[in-house]
Amino acid sequence: MIKINPDFKPPADYKPPIIRVSDKVMIPQDDHPDINFVGLLIGPRGNTLKSMERDTGAKIIIRGKGSVKEGKVGRKDGQPLPGEDEPLHAYVTANNPECVKKAVDRIKEIIRQGVEVPEGQNDLRRMQLRELALLNGTLRENDGPRCTNCGSSEHKSWMCPDKPNVTNNIVCASCGGAGHIAKDCRQKRPGDKVVPA
Repeated sequence: MIKINPDFKPPADYKPPIIRVSDKVMIPQDDHPDINFVGLLIGPRGNTLKSMERDTGAKIIIRGKGSVKEGKVGRKDGQPLPGEDEPLHAYVTANNPECVKKAVDRIKEIIRQGVEVPEGQNDLRRMQLRELALLNGTLRENDGPRCTNCGSSEHKSWMCPDKPNVTNNIVCASCGGAGHIAKDCRQKRPGDKVVPA
């Protein structure tokens, strides 16, 4: 109305109707049963899905066969969840079409990467596994064990080109520290007299 008449003032109690735009993105789970599309889209603890919703401004729901874990019951009244009898898909809703289009494009890109890029080279999957390890507290920053002899991450200790470091294996019987014997220990032992220097 404002486009027709720029001076138009809506009534005080007028609320514009909320227009919800929605779209479905079909997930090819039947064509690629070895790929975990639901895991790729949802991510660790739902963080990938939450960040997509935050970035695009759209609400994304994974629906259809395979969207609920085996053994989990849908609704308590025995009725199936909406879209449960349909093939696996992502249901995207938003208030404007641009948000829906942005979310649909992101979902299609994740599905395309899941199909075309091998699991080991998929950056999204690698990032999700790293995030999951961080959330679980099992993340190792240096990606693997270091050589116990020289400290290098390039090789294992049994392949070390340096001579074996004997001092690294010696443990003090007095203080429990590594690299010296009890005779050379600098910490005061219980019961020892202090000898002035």
